[in-house]
Amino acid sequence: MNQNTTKTAISFESGGVRCSADLYLPLQVDGRLPCIVMGHGFSGTKDLGLPAFAERFAANGFAVLAFDYRHFGESNGDPRQVVNVERQREDYHAAIRRARSLGMVDPGRVVVWGTSLAGSHVIAVAADDPEIAAVITQVPMLDAFRGMGSERAPVGDPHSNAPRSRV
Repeated sequence: MNQNTTKTAISFESGGVRCSADLYLPLQVDGRLPCIVMGHGFSGTKDLGLPAFAERFAANGFAVLAFDYRHFGESNGDPRQVVNVERQREDYHAAIRRARSLGMVDPGRVVVWGTSLAGSHVIAVAADDPEIAAVITQVPMLDAFRGMGSERAPVGDPHSNAPRSRV
């Protein structure tokens, strides 16, 4: 843990299910802070890689709310390990509402952050919420499901009669 930040376990409800989150803050909180809401990619959890980003952001004056989607990590939800794009985006909206409800957060300066599948989530979530101040997306999975199960074959596969993908 960065010695210039604090981390507190919090939670919020999404679709009637308790979602677990960690709130990272700078040691000195003067006024209301911009807040970055972070969710992980396809099936990751808030403790997998996100703390390094969250601590760095918090050390530089941001509040950060990193959360686990329902069905993953420390969040509730059965069955476990269910990837549901619609529900994960609902979880983002619920996490944003929770962040905006925190006294130290400036509700007009909420940023959404995502990588991989969450990279596409944050684009869709921001499109639904005009109050989002900014979007940070890394390697967004924008069209991955479209090709899954299709008859596409990699370019150069001499043994396939399937149409060639020209990506």
